[in-house]
Amino acid sequence: MTKSNDINQHQRIAILDQMRGVALLAIFLANIPGLAEINKEHPSALNEGLNDVLSIILTDSARPLFAFMFGMSVMLIYNRLKEKDMNPYPILLRRFLLLAIVGAVHGYAIWAGDILLMYAMAGFVLLLFTTLPVRGLLFAALILWLGYTVGVEVISYFFSGELSLEEGLKSVLVSSEEPFKGTEYLIIEFSSMVEHLGFFLFGMFAFYKGIFTVISNRRKQMWVLTFLSLAIGLAGKTMLYYNESIQVLNGFFPFVVTIGMILFIVLWGTSETAMSKALLPFNSIGKMAFTNYLLQSLVFVCLFRGSGRTIFEDVGIWTEPSYMFALSIGILLFISQMLVSYLWLKPFRYGPFEWLWRMGTYWSFVSIKKKK
Repeated sequence: MTKSNDINQHQRIAILDQMRGVALLAIFLANIPGLAEINKEHPSALNEGLNDVLSIILTDSARPLFAFMFGMSVMLIYNRLKEKDMNPYPILLRRFLLLAIVGAVHGYAIWAGDILLMYAMAGFVLLLFTTLPVRGLLFAALILWLGYTVGVEVISYFFSGELSLEEGLKSVLVSSEEPFKGTEYLIIEFSSMVEHLGFFLFGMFAFYKGIFTVISNRRKQMWVLTFLSLAIGLAGKTMLYYNESIQVLNGFFPFVVTIGMILFIVLWGTSETAMSKALLPFNSIGKMAFTNYLLQSLVFVCLFRGSGRTIFEDVGIWTEPSYMFALSIGILLFISQMLVSYLWLKPFRYGPFEWLWRMGTYWSFVSIKKKK
């Protein structure tokens, strides 16, 4: 391998970490109203306006962004294991099982807005698609996105009937008697996983197509596509946000915004100008996304009453804060995590949870300290 290829490989890995860091920020900002249980009655114009802007941009677009990244990561690990002549399936199965356990504990004991269990469920399903050809992945992603995520909404809207996998499963599995503890929660997570499955597959497809090479070779066309995606997606989301009578294409416009976000981040990060350095602070926090995601919810349920579960219920300092106050705390926390992640990764190779996850995945001890 030439030196040039080495540099390109390092750059691709850096962009992946930066994308993961930006995705972590996006999903954190989208979760802040729920994490802080903000006061929604009679907000000030500033609070309402800021909440509206960030809700339009991030709601239902942040999770698909993380799902896209997760799909890429699955294929990255899968290919690396195949190159080492290792069977990827038992390793990935352990990886997803550990993620599911952490997600279940996080969702049941800390905060109900957990996404880790849903992503773990998706991981198990994605293993069925790893051997599909590139066109097969694209076809499956389009069918699941346009045919299911968007299609069900369109059918429900125009035919005045509710086609809901979640409600269907609840009617079958949750009887009038006391259901098994956690059944409804598992149904919600499973239904959400199926709804997002197309986005995971788009990430797998993008990995196989070499998204960074494609975008780097067609920068002008990709910038045009970026602005078109953001303009169309945000216009559609704005229309739906302020017109509650039109509840259709809720699964279409948000992912169009996500596509624009992905293109923008890659174009920004691969730019040869000084602007690409603005993404460097997201490197370290992206490498420790697992640890930082768990810390975000843990800190917020300890600061704000109302959102915590089990031992964290009614723990906190503030009750129903304003959106601006909760957002300010969130931004300060994220900046602190950026700094701590950077300092942590100087002597250590992984974040604490990333380290434990890696050892459980490969079923062997891995040194967390960097070699001198």
